Amino acid sequence: MQLVEAKRDSSYVIVGNTETGKERMRLDSLGLVSGEIITVLSNSYAGLIVDIKGSRLAICKSVAEKMEVVNA
Repeated sequence: MQLVEAKRDSSYVIVGNTETGKERMRLDSLGLVSGEIITVLSNSYAGLIVDIKGSRLAICKSVAEKMEVVNA
């Protein structure tokens, strides 16, 4: 499923990302890589707030639509 479809207070494992170029490098540097576990703290019309490695991160819907996750 896409990250944008994730439910609040649930944990997921990142399995893929279709971003390319500088956007992909930025996500990789933030730790949003395949195999990482993230927890969705909030999911609103504007985007998501996720917890990854103990840090909160805001992700816009357009980026979340390009990330594939599965239940942890």
